[in-house]
Order: sequence, then structure tokens, then C-alpha cells
Amino acid sequence: MLAAFYVSSVFTHQLFAQDLCAKNPKYCKLLTDTGGVKMILVTLPPGAALSDHTHPLNMGYILKGGLYKWTYENGKTESYQMKQGEEFHGGAEPPHHSWNAGKTTIQFVLVEKS
Repeated sequence: MLAAFYVSSVFTHQLFAQDLCAKNPKYCKLLTDTGGVKMILVTLPPGAALSDHTHPLNMGYILKGGLYKWTYENGKTESYQMKQGEEFHGGAEPPHHSWNAGKTTIQFVLVEKS
């Protein structure tokens, strides 16, 4: 039963994933959108926040590191100390908002399956 819910939940988030750049044009630049894949440059100065959004299947590469935090609709907050040159990857994500909680500009390339 739980597996069926998880598959349904992941599919729903992939189906309804929001356009990160359209919701956050000040901090996101669409580099390419071809072949069902979007490549996005995200640049967040200290204290900058992205509005509520979701993600489909995604991965990325960190150009400039820093302390990155995000909070989900259910109130759960997570953080990650990004390091230059690291990669990250993950499945579809439910609604959340995120922000640069550090003192340096964070920059990363996000690749999403559209």
C-alpha cells in the first residue's frame, strides 16, 4: 500500500512540477529546454529565497557553495552545506520553498526532466 502511494505521489509531482524559472525569474535563468530536459542556472545571494515550487526528477552541479535550506508544506526543514564541485540528484519533490541561509552567494546548475 505504501509503495503504491509513493509511486502515485512521485508521478503526481512529476506531472505537476512547476516551472522554477517562471516562479523565480530574479534568481533563475533557463539555459536550455530540449529533449524533455531543462537546464537552469540558479544564483542566490545571501538571504535570497525561491518561492514555493516543486521539482520533477532532477540533478545538478554546484558552482558556488554555501548553506542552503528548504522547508516542505508539512513544516519539515532540511539544510545542506553545498560545496563547489559537488553534484546532487533526487527524485520528484513535493511543494517547498528554499533559501540561501549563508553569507556567500550560492550558484548551481539544476537539470530537470520535463
